[in-house]
Amino acid sequence: MFELAVNFPIHNEEKSIIGVLNEWIIELDKLKIDYCLVISEDGSTDKTKSVLSEFILNNKKKVIDNMAGEKRGYTGATISGIKIADAKYILCVDSDGQCDPSDFIKFWNKRFEISDSIMIGNRKNRKDNNLRLLCSKFFGIFHYLMFPNKIKDPSCPYVLFEKQLIEKIDVYLKYTNEAFWWLFVAACIKKKIKIYQTDINHRERIDGETQVYKLHKFPIIFIKNCLGLLKLRLASQKLK
Repeated sequence: MFELAVNFPIHNEEKSIIGVLNEWIIELDKLKIDYCLVISEDGSTDKTKSVLSEFILNNKKKVIDNMAGEKRGYTGATISGIKIADAKYILCVDSDGQCDPSDFIKFWNKRFEISDSIMIGNRKNRKDNNLRLLCSKFFGIFHYLMFPNKIKDPSCPYVLFEKQLIEKIDVYLKYTNEAFWWLFVAACIKKKIKIYQTDINHRERIDGETQVYKLHKFPIIFIKNCLGLLKLRLASQKLK
């Protein structure tokens, strides 16, 4: 078993993903952690699979291969990566380069404080486009109404927790959709799992643009995410 597994859900990141992974390797090597990288590739349609296959071949001792034959979606890739990881601690981060590896030491130094809890980042000066920020604002209000909390950034994809914690919220994971971290945090709130927060740097995407927060997709995404939270709330009441 590894001490730490870093889970990367990856889709169509052919130009940037190797640089992102290597940046994490450099940072983690400094900390002398027994770690692995979980490559949760999600049915990419560009050359991502090809470049990742070569990376995995060259880094066999540090990598868990979670490549997909078909698209599972962000949630499916993230959950499968968490479950396949053989490690005490799981760190989940996005693979677009916006998550700064140098922030990880703040999480790692507090790992003994987060037993039976999670630590989530709070993105300072977010570098996302206005539509994504607006969507987060509206959805954040609904999230608070459904699951009152003091979390500043519930959708932040920079989260550290002990793997055994997943057993406590696994019953709720089937209700997650595109809004995985919103619902993950909501599930933790319902199970009374303590949530720690720490400020992190947020960077520009290294390459390309998000495929999720497009103007024409906004109404559908908002409705689906709200329904996901509503279903989770109703389910949590039945499971009491």
